[in-house]
Amino acid sequence: MDDSSISIIGFIIVVLTIYWTARGLVQIFQRHNAILVVLYIVFLFPIAYIHMFVLGVFGSSKKKRILNKAKEKVQFDNFVEEEKKK
Repeated sequence: MDDSSISIIGFIIVVLTIYWTARGLVQIFQRHNAILVVLYIVFLFPIAYIHMFVLGVFGSSKKKRILNKAKEKVQFDNFVEEEKKK
């Protein structure tokens, strides 16, 4: 491999890392209080950065989280209705 292909691969890796971290940052702000997120990033930056990266890569989207909450609510409502019938 020559220097240009190595630099292109490195650039792609850096861009993907920044994309996943930004996606994780958005997910953290959607899940938690904004003031706490800012304090978390300021005081625990290395841990927060890794957390954002992991959320960006493996975290579920907002639609999936809403869908899971709706399914859980339906199951709970069905359980409550069954208990009322007893």
